[in-house]
Amino acid sequence: MINAGYKVFSAYPYKKAPTSSIAEAAGVSKPLLFHYFGSKKGLYLFLFETALKTADSIADEEDLAGERDFFMYIMKNLRREIRLMRKYPDMLRFLNAAYFETDPLVSADIKRIKARYMKHDTSSILENTDRSRFRDPEAPEKLLKLITLVVEGYMSVNRQEVFKNPDKALKEMEVLILSLRDNYYKA
Repeated sequence: MINAGYKVFSAYPYKKAPTSSIAEAAGVSKPLLFHYFGSKKGLYLFLFETALKTADSIADEEDLAGERDFFMYIMKNLRREIRLMRKYPDMLRFLNAAYFETDPLVSADIKRIKARYMKHDTSSILENTDRSRFRDPEAPEKLLKLITLVVEGYMSVNRQEVFKNPDKALKEMEVLILSLRDNYYKA
């Protein structure tokens, strides 16, 4: 049911995703699907939170928590996303679609859940960053916002290409991020 949900919800916006297609792809009846998740919204939010937890478990494998170099943390995080893309392509497509979902039935809940996970990621990187490497010790907060916007924009504009050729996407994003490092770190 979970993989079927990822596949269908990544192919359609929330409102247009047919739960009958999810049930059919999962090999269960629609009433059984609703028995487990209560509603379409319940399934969607369960999938979203499960995907974020899965991403967190891969973050642990990358040892992100122990990384003190701001830019290496960002690079490891991007590599984590590429690993997720290879291992769970439908889940990552779903996360990408859910991230930009605007349906009022789920958008507020997505923002709330996302904020809970993003707060952890944001506080981790900012608390562990070695600020002595920066020309301006306050730069990491500004840079994190900038890099987030750059990566979100890149993913939004190049969504199909990113999934077709994740290594190329990673290299392009690494070049952008490393150019920032050259400008923000001390010589």
